[in-house]
Amino acid sequence: MLKNLFLVLLSCAVGLGLAEAVAWQFQPPPRPAIPQNMLEVSGGVWRMTPNFSGVMDNRVDFRDAAVSSDTQGNRIVPAAPAEAPRRLLVIGDSQTFGHGLSNEESWPNWLQNDLNRRNAGVRVVNMGVPGINIDQYLERIKAIAEDIRPTDVVLIGVSWNDLITPPSQVQVNAVVEGYLVNAASTGNIEDARAKIRIFEFTGLVVPPLQNVKDFLDSLSQTSALVGLMYPRARAIYYRLRDHSPVANLVAEGVPEANVVLLRKIADKVAERGGRTVVALLPERMFFDDAAYAVYSVNGRDFPTPDYQAHLAQPMCQRLELTCLNLFPVLHEHHREGVVFKVDGHYNPRGAAVIGPWLAGEVFPQ
Repeated sequence: MLKNLFLVLLSCAVGLGLAEAVAWQFQPPPRPAIPQNMLEVSGGVWRMTPNFSGVMDNRVDFRDAAVSSDTQGNRIVPAAPAEAPRRLLVIGDSQTFGHGLSNEESWPNWLQNDLNRRNAGVRVVNMGVPGINIDQYLERIKAIAEDIRPTDVVLIGVSWNDLITPPSQVQVNAVVEGYLVNAASTGNIEDARAKIRIFEFTGLVVPPLQNVKDFLDSLSQTSALVGLMYPRARAIYYRLRDHSPVANLVAEGVPEANVVLLRKIADKVAERGGRTVVALLPERMFFDDAAYAVYSVNGRDFPTPDYQAHLAQPMCQRLELTCLNLFPVLHEHHREGVVFKVDGHYNPRGAAVIGPWLAGEVFPQ
């Protein structure tokens, strides 16, 4: 019996090993793409490390995407003039920063190109930072408040994660040994450092054990087999669950709390004479018809594809915020492929659609 059990276990291990090797040939798992030492926390405020230069490479969707910052910790916008009568200060998370995109490919740079074409006299400053949310945007505005001018416009890119992440004094992510890590799933700092040493030595991400979701999310970055199966398993899970966790967040008032924070940002900017514009940046699961059918369970969990604006726009109107909705333009172009297939962030085509559209909306001709 023991011999047979051993043979069964050995056969399963060999079979999984072979399946993993085959899966690597078709679709290797993505690796963490944010370079070491790219981000820093200074005075409780997140920003890019000043004068940083490196590349983002997740091995699957994008390779060697150049990323660099200026002396103030803002991402370089290559098309930006050295000086201009007005500035557009762009704040947001990884979708605004341009995760997986080179400096030239980011949508703030496309926005700048369009303004240059029109001789608009505007200099775009990309202050986007991966891994942060609206509560950190407010802290960033407080930190630079004295530098805001009456001619400035602050453009806040609000992703779906921004809208449904509860505001908190506890930062979701942390920088450990120069790497961006999920603080909630890492455990203590020493555990994070140990996992980083393993990653540096082997290139493998050690999955956290705090909860099933974080474990599988992380394992899909290590195992090609899990990476191929995980999205399909999630689709089945979405169909079997009785309701979406987003419903709880909406009932608890999380989106409204975040829009209130946006109003506070606008008030801070207005105190200095500037104006604020919010850009609602939806994810693929809303503007891609096939993805929406899967993730919403054919509309059961999200009653409309334009669900982000459905939640945010009424509150924007009530709080007198200018909120621009990117859903229609992304939905119009989604068949062209506007996001990275595996990573999910906007790809070069998506950025090329977003930037010029925002340029026309924020600075009409």
